[in-house]
Amino acid sequence: MITAFKQVILALVVLVALSASSWASETNARALELAGQKNFSQALTLLANEDAQTKAGYDHRFLKARILSWSGQYNEANAELMALSRDYPNNADIQVARGNLAYYQGKLPEAEMHYTEVLKRYPQYQDARTGLENVRKAKAAKRSNGRRTWRLDGSVGFSDFSRVKQSDWDEQFLRAEYAPENLAYHGSVQRYKRFGKTDLEIKGGISDAVRGGWDWGVEVGATPNATFRPDFSAGGRVGRAIETDNGTVLYPNVTYRYDDYASGDIHNIQPGVMAYLDNGVVLTGRLIGTVSRNEKDQLGWLVQGRVPASDKLSVNLGYAKAPEAINGVAVTTESLFGGVSYAVRDNLDLHVNLARDDRENSYIRNSVNVGFTYKR
Repeated sequence: MITAFKQVILALVVLVALSASSWASETNARALELAGQKNFSQALTLLANEDAQTKAGYDHRFLKARILSWSGQYNEANAELMALSRDYPNNADIQVARGNLAYYQGKLPEAEMHYTEVLKRYPQYQDARTGLENVRKAKAAKRSNGRRTWRLDGSVGFSDFSRVKQSDWDEQFLRAEYAPENLAYHGSVQRYKRFGKTDLEIKGGISDAVRGGWDWGVEVGATPNATFRPDFSAGGRVGRAIETDNGTVLYPNVTYRYDDYASGDIHNIQPGVMAYLDNGVVLTGRLIGTVSRNEKDQLGWLVQGRVPASDKLSVNLGYAKAPEAINGVAVTTESLFGGVSYAVRDNLDLHVNLARDDRENSYIRNSVNVGFTYKR
């Protein structure tokens, strides 16, 4: 009797489980149908009304992530897929979905990485092969049609002083960059008027024009008949872009510059890191050090942030307390600076920047700089 009773209970449990599974399958099928009709909100609402046990299942979570991705809710989709990746680390379907999500967002290197990893294990996985082909087509189209090979930057700046009187300063700057393929070549000229004298500084350099992975650049400059600018300068940078699981891109880097003044040489070293958040915010932190035979070594720091205020307008603000070289002498300077950039067109930006520099035991300098960036 007891055995027969147990068998009846087991049969009922199996029947209920099969019924629940069938109901969940029907719900998923209906949600998929709604998503195919672009009724994403209805599809997600239908999934949200399922019971807790169903919501914890793989099928529900994976379908929800895909619908979020299709509807353009990329941050939410990424969070779901990252959670699934932790629970199912070797699941090829999840990795392909992550590749698709990266592709939708225009993150082509990331999408290519996901598809390639899947194809290493499953060479015949058709969705991964299709995704990889789409990425390569998008890259080719971007190189041939969307790539802007020329960039022109220009600005004019003015300064006045308090506490210790100086003659007003002004400067003009023009820089051209040409990036036909993987390398960018640039040249610049900057005219400085300070201390009642004028110097013209000329620079040229080459850098990596491809974003992502390792990044580098070198530059040399000279000031003919220099009076307060360095006679010769040379420097470079190296860094690496690292994309984290939450979509933030970190860019640790270090820059170095050697300035040869008539009064002596100065070495400037700046290790730092930039963080590009997925909401468009950019944060920067940097150490600034100078080494000179004529002075004691100095070390300072800088922090800066840039925030998009709208599709066209961005605002930046920063603070620094670091050595600044003027006329061959590096002195600790406390700086508060900020500005705005406005995208007039997709290839033309205008900039206005303000700064207040408090040079230790010397002057306070207030400056304004107006500039533009043009790409074609």
